[in-house]
Amino acid sequence: MNIKENLLAMCDWECDGNIYESDRFRIVEVDKLHIFCDHIDHELVERGLSTDLIIFASKHKSDNNKRLFSAHFTGNVGDNKFGGNPHELAPAAPQVLKSFLYSMRDLATNTDYGVSMESTHHGPTALMVPSIYIEIGSTENEWVDSGAGRIVAAAILDLHEFDAPVAVGFGGGHYAHRQTKLIFETTITFGHNFPKYQLDSLDHSLIRDAMIKSDADFAYFDRKSMNAAQRNRIRAIVENLGYDVLRESTIRERFGR
Repeated sequence: MNIKENLLAMCDWECDGNIYESDRFRIVEVDKLHIFCDHIDHELVERGLSTDLIIFASKHKSDNNKRLFSAHFTGNVGDNKFGGNPHELAPAAPQVLKSFLYSMRDLATNTDYGVSMESTHHGPTALMVPSIYIEIGSTENEWVDSGAGRIVAAAILDLHEFDAPVAVGFGGGHYAHRQTKLIFETTITFGHNFPKYQLDSLDHSLIRDAMIKSDADFAYFDRKSMNAAQRNRIRAIVENLGYDVLRESTIRERFGR
């Protein structure tokens, strides 16, 4: 709601009940927790509100209380305790991720907020159009920080599409430190990303869906966080699907600035 109020203040909108429309965007309020909004794109179409992208403006919670702007895609490698369907990934929006991270980094230069991509987690998963979460973290103090809300709102309103090569990431932590650095330091972007604690649960169908739903060009391994068995098993699946696995050094050589 902090992000929403800043969006309303920063742009001209036409209001119709709980729906606000500008020339590029539409704000829709929902009456249930967003992680359980499976099929919301279909519900919008039924109301005459079709879209080609869904942005979930949300909050991020963590135990370390780090002040953070983050963005990520949704999907469940295992169960669906936090929304969506088990063993399902939603379509990702890799070019939008790059736009959001760049904008938030630039806007947060004089703040103590960090900026990071997160790995794929929680619902909703049953969506037909690409979607992305953009979040303020990590405690209530940050969630109600109007300055933070303004930065996220500005990143949304400044949304622009890149034409960046897309990787699906494997390995690393939840905050995908190496992947985030590659987004900032090269011309690539990332679709779905799976941290090291999920690697053993990935199978052929999930990896295939990750590549397809990310519109990926190749895969990237955070090799230091993976053991040899994990690297060999996932590489075999990726290459069987017709994709290359590129090392960080190769990515920087091919796609460095």
